[in-house]
Amino acid sequence: MTRPSDPSPAPLNSHELPPPTADGVDVANPEVGNSPKPENLPNANVSATKEAFKRLYVILIVIGLSIGVVAAIGVVNLLNRWGLTEPPPPVEETNS
Repeated sequence: MTRPSDPSPAPLNSHELPPPTADGVDVANPEVGNSPKPENLPNANVSATKEAFKRLYVILIVIGLSIGVVAAIGVVNLLNRWGLTEPPPPVEETNS
């Protein structure tokens, strides 16, 4: 039986640690971890985007409420049509 010349990789709990980071930026590769900051974007675009999402949110809320009202009215009509809103007839108990 022959063994490979390269040793097997170190286990996960070995003493080897990932490369150090400073403030979330990889020291070995500083471009990794840098994210665009909102202050780099023009205020007009941020404001327009906020307004668009606000309008979309309101539209979705109105659509959801409308669908809910229509569904509730439909359920009430079906319950009335099938007689499920009336109290059940009394049942006589028999002593045997």
